[in-house]
Amino acid sequence: MPLKLLAPLYEDFELTRTDEKYGEPNGEPTTVTVKQAAQHEHERRQLLFSKLERSFSDLKPDVVTLVQDIPMEELKRLEVWLTLCESNILDENGKELFPSKKGSNGHPRLSMSQTAFNEAWGKLPPDVATEIHDKVLKVNKIWSGRSGEEF
Repeated sequence: MPLKLLAPLYEDFELTRTDEKYGEPNGEPTTVTVKQAAQHEHERRQLLFSKLERSFSDLKPDVVTLVQDIPMEELKRLEVWLTLCESNILDENGKELFPSKKGSNGHPRLSMSQTAFNEAWGKLPPDVATEIHDKVLKVNKIWSGRSGEEF
């Protein structure tokens, strides 16, 4: 029987560490909805790993240096951008920090450009960003290897 694709997994999470530290707005828990990445999102993420430099030295001909520059915070931000679908986090003006809408499949999806997402992401306290990223890794276990990459 041929492979039949399944809809990606969507999972809702409460940000309990965030609420413990910052309080629950309006008595409601802070939540995010994260989707399981498909090949498209995985390919976009892999672009961060695509540059590897190898250098040789005339002074030390037996020494080869390999350099791969992957900023871990950039990787976290990209993984969240690719998989965050919805959140009830509000900005300083009481508006949704990560606006979303229902997609054609009935599931939520972000309704903002990557540039707008990056700006919104930059407003978060680092511990909140880390907790959101932790939820992304719970849904996307392939990204949660020992060093953030699993082959």
